[in-house]
Amino acid sequence: MKLALALPPNAAARLPRLARLTGLTVARRRRRAIRIVWHDTTDGTLAARGLALAEQGRVWRVERLTHEDRPWPPGTAEEVLAQATALARLDHELPAGLHAVAWLEGHLSTLILQKDSAELTLTLLQGTIGGAHRRRPVCRMTLEGLAAPVLDLALGLLAELDLAIPAGVLAAEALAAANRSGPPAPLTPELRTGLSVGVAFTLSLGRHTDAILREAHTILSRDPGTEPVHQMRVAVRRLRSTIAVFRPVVFCPEVDAADQGLRALADRLAPARDLDVFVAETAATVGEALPGDASLRRLLTTAGHHRRAAYTALRTWLGGRDFRRLIITLAALADGTAWSAAPDMAQQEALGLKLEAFAAQALKRRLRRLTEAGDTIDHLDPTALHLIRLRAKRMRYAAEIFAPLFSRKATARFLRRLAAVQDRLGILNDGAVANTLLTDLGATTGGRAHAAGLVRGFLAARAGDARSRIARAWHRFLRLEPFWT
Repeated sequence: MKLALALPPNAAARLPRLARLTGLTVARRRRRAIRIVWHDTTDGTLAARGLALAEQGRVWRVERLTHEDRPWPPGTAEEVLAQATALARLDHELPAGLHAVAWLEGHLSTLILQKDSAELTLTLLQGTIGGAHRRRPVCRMTLEGLAAPVLDLALGLLAELDLAIPAGVLAAEALAAANRSGPPAPLTPELRTGLSVGVAFTLSLGRHTDAILREAHTILSRDPGTEPVHQMRVAVRRLRSTIAVFRPVVFCPEVDAADQGLRALADRLAPARDLDVFVAETAATVGEALPGDASLRRLLTTAGHHRRAAYTALRTWLGGRDFRRLIITLAALADGTAWSAAPDMAQQEALGLKLEAFAAQALKRRLRRLTEAGDTIDHLDPTALHLIRLRAKRMRYAAEIFAPLFSRKATARFLRRLAAVQDRLGILNDGAVANTLLTDLGATTGGRAHAAGLVRGFLAARAGDARSRIARAWHRFLRLEPFWT
């Protein structure tokens, strides 16, 4: 396993002297200079194709900047597509007009470590990165060895250093520094027939981990608006659904620990997202209908204060060690060693299935749980309807994971009707969340009670209309044949 980590440049000098490494160090290799030059056209033809052309010493490499249809999660090394000792010998089609666009200049230091009878290699890169006129410090550490000792050491060092998974490969960081931009957005690979069950899990894990990491950078770097929190929350739910769907294959303590970390992240995202919906949608809609109501304006002002506090708390958590621990754990899990080293009989059986057969089994289980309520749900109380909404959401995420394996038309119809059920039930849930928020905002007495009454009246009216629409959407969904049969 090879795990790439970023750390603050001012922390690099402390690394060889850390007590955690002193007892592990077997040897130090000579510090050596490193210089990498990346080439592209003036209009960035290679970068637009998700590629980078690197020159290091007498070696030229064509590398990937972004993910494609293979397991290549955050924290892994660059994927080299072609390599040669001369540009003309590269077995890869290149555009005309190439010139140097970004540089890395620095030094590499290497420590050979012995941990739990396993040899690990720690490589530290320090230097500057960027273009001719825009450069910034860079510091990266790479741990290489067996997966368990690598992860254990990374998490142990996290207690003393601000380690993190980089947002992109080194070439992406160089181009971003040169252009004052963020790393290129990754491609969004989908599952396809012919993949093994294990590779399908790895691909999904890396994809959603990457999405969580990138949304975190957006939330921490500037005023993000409401969309990044929403997208991160969706990515967390999709990843937890992926873990649940593939649990027959991947169950192990490390996966369970990652799932608990994702649940903790979801708990931090919920207050910010709930207040986003309340401020921007629920209360704002009532305010538009009654623009002259002063109590509504005061309620929105109070909600805005709470929203800013929720975002402050979220940013603090995303900038802390718990979040970095979660992302490092997820990146290491994509190696596959933790859950595939000694599979039991049930895991072996699941790993041996064709991906389509595994998908059909998982989807059938979820559909059976969802439809336990029967043909009619008109009589169900809000608690029972909330449970159906949660199961519909889980069904939808699982169906979206495996949709590329089956008929496009049938899956699209299934997802469309399932989304309609989920959306109708979501109206009732929005009302329940808003009622809780009104209590948290202190809108039970005084002038705010009037505003709360207006909001609750609006929500009650909308919920009454939703009941009949829920029943119609449910009956339409039940008439569908599952797309995987």
